[in-house]
Amino acid sequence: MDKAALVQHWKSHLESARSRVLERQEEARAGMRVDGDHRPANRGERASVTSQGYLAQGLTNRLESLEDSLALLERLGLGARDRVMMGAVVRAESESGDLLHFGVLPGGDATRLEVKGVTVLIVSPEAPLVKAFLGAEEGDEVVLDVSARKGVWELVSVD
Repeated sequence: MDKAALVQHWKSHLESARSRVLERQEEARAGMRVDGDHRPANRGERASVTSQGYLAQGLTNRLESLEDSLALLERLGLGARDRVMMGAVVRAESESGDLLHFGVLPGGDATRLEVKGVTVLIVSPEAPLVKAFLGAEEGDEVVLDVSARKGVWELVSVD
């Protein structure tokens, strides 16, 4: 797995999400603007302005989260990891031979990225999958009880 390509692809994904949030934030702010002496005349107009305000606040929160994730990604570095932790890219194999590739990266939200023919699940350190593997090293076996991935998984590689 090309870790640098994966991290760059994830960074681009986060930057694209940030751009979309900024666009939607401007639209929401425009919808809550009250011009001059005009005030919402009825309950429907007031509700619309209020809803747009809530949307704008939610988008502001999402933007802050994306900015934090991008800043942490910049500080994280691409150095190899010897165990599952923030910044690790992991390949695990189940008893039945299924392969699982996942990256523990800031802002991870279970997005699947295709990098050089390999599908990688991007997750945060708080994800149940990561919590099961946290601290494990190459060659360790982990018992998973997470959705469709139940069973014993061996860590094939950690980078």
